[in-house]
Amino acid sequence: MKRLACLLLGFASFAGWAQSRDALLDFSLVAPPTVDRHKIVQPVVQWLLKPEAPDHCAQVQGHDGFAVWQEGCVYWSRAQSTCTIVTTGNTTHSQVGRLFLLCLSGGEPA
Repeated sequence: MKRLACLLLGFASFAGWAQSRDALLDFSLVAPPTVDRHKIVQPVVQWLLKPEAPDHCAQVQGHDGFAVWQEGCVYWSRAQSTCTIVTTGNTTHSQVGRLFLLCLSGGEPA
C-alpha cells in the first residue's frame, strides 16, 4: 500500500511539474540556415525590452519584415543588415536564439 501511495504521489508531482513548465523553455533541436540561405548577411543585432513585444514590432515603421516567436519578436532591414530582437523582461536564451535565426532567414522557419 505504501508503494502505491508513493507511486501516486510521485506521478502527481511529475504531472504538476509538466503542467507548470514555462512555454519559453524550448529545448527542441534547430538547424541554423546555411550561409547561402541567409537573407540578412552578418547583421548588427540590437535587443530591446518591451512589455508588449509583438505589438511593438507590428508598429515599427521602416523595416523589411518581422516575425513573432512566443512572447517576443524580431524585425530586420536587409539594406542596413540589422536585426532588432524585442522581448519582454521575462525571456530565455532559447527565445532569443529562435528570434535571431528568424532574422537571419528573413522570417522563414529554420
